[in-house]
Amino acid sequence: MLVTLSEILRDANERHYAVGAFNCLSLENVMGALEAAEELRSPIILQLAEVQFPEAPMELMAPLYLEAARRSSVPVCVHLDHGQSVETCVRAIRLGFTSVMFDGAALPFEENVAASGLVTRIAKAAGVDVEAELGKVGNSGVDTADVFTDVDESVRFVQQTGIDALAVAIGNLHGHYVHTPQLNIARLIEIHEANRLPLVLHGGSGTSEADFKACIRGGICKINVATAIQRGIMKRITERLAQKPDEDYISLKQVMIDASREVVADHIRLFESNRRVQ
Repeated sequence: MLVTLSEILRDANERHYAVGAFNCLSLENVMGALEAAEELRSPIILQLAEVQFPEAPMELMAPLYLEAARRSSVPVCVHLDHGQSVETCVRAIRLGFTSVMFDGAALPFEENVAASGLVTRIAKAAGVDVEAELGKVGNSGVDTADVFTDVDESVRFVQQTGIDALAVAIGNLHGHYVHTPQLNIARLIEIHEANRLPLVLHGGSGTSEADFKACIRGGICKINVATAIQRGIMKRITERLAQKPDEDYISLKQVMIDASREVVADHIRLFESNRRVQ
């Protein structure tokens, strides 16, 4: 069933678990992800980031996401990840996405507030939820010492924008990690206690199980996963072709579905969102 982000995260916030938000770039990704969610009776978020549009154009992916969500027996939110402009967020809203993220983290605080607030006003008029980011989630191998989300700024940001979920920077990194990140769980707890709205962890791939659990207990309700799915697919395809170099395309499509399902299922269990849907 197609639902909004708030509908999914409200229960997660109250019952202290996190919902996986999976960047799906193909039919096979979507099929595998929803198979896992239905088997484990978990809500799920299907999402697409603007940087992925060259490989998976939003106008082509939106009908796939939306129809798959409507047919699903579990709650599914269709979410724009890291929208880089107000215009991109509006495009997603018009296409039927039930949630959008405006990423103004690189902007000065007041500009981020203004743009995030504008997206929120537009989205709310269409019944769509909004995620925004404060602080800067880095990339693997980059120093992130001075870009943690500020607690006082987070309160002002949430109050002035009216967003539904806040992506925080606590030492998490995008991409494939070359080392395990050092997450500032104490800062996360401070932000959650000051705001009490659902918090989002970007750069989920490579984080340790212990840190995931600590983040969930500290207020994280949505965790983004992208790299792990793609690496899981490539691992399974490489193994299959090593065994069967002449494998046909249809069989490889099933390998992609199976790999997507396995990775998503592993994260659902890790995030403790399994068995949350009757």
